Amino acid sequence: MKHICLLLVTGALALDGHARMPSKVATVSCLAAQAMSSSVKWQPISTAEIYSEDDYKDGFNATYFIILNGKQVGYAERGEDKAILYGDEIFLVARARMLPGFDVRPTELNPFLADWATVTDGSGSYLCVSFPFGDLGQSGSFQKNRSAYLMAIGHGKGRRVLYAAGGNIDLLLK
Repeated sequence: MKHICLLLVTGALALDGHARMPSKVATVSCLAAQAMSSSVKWQPISTAEIYSEDDYKDGFNATYFIILNGKQVGYAERGEDKAILYGDEIFLVARARMLPGFDVRPTELNPFLADWATVTDGSGSYLCVSFPFGDLGQSGSFQKNRSAYLMAIGHGKGRRVLYAAGGNIDLLLK
């Protein structure tokens, strides 16, 4: 009986591979758009070639996407709906799960001002979209206020989950 329960738990964890949550240091590194610990690798995604496509999928217009390891990664809109693209999937930013310890929802995402990257640590590898916190985050001392979306990437099974975080980087490091 113990073996059956162990197999069920192990199977459930394997299926939930894409739903794994990024660590706090990976999240803060994403927000900061740089590695904030030696245990984190922050790698910018090349934005040398940016694409767009009207009527991309399900009524969404892909206003900004790049190719990462053969997958389309970017941003799309359908009326008031805003979304992150990954592969052939669309993730509404309004449905992004807030990460524990981050109480500030991200502000409006301008994909052209965002830092697109991957962030990797012991918890896994994640797509990282980091951007200024609204108009305030673009100048002066407010530049430490940032928003981010993160999503586990790789070859796990199960449904991917889009996570959200926001806040002042200096305060989050304390």
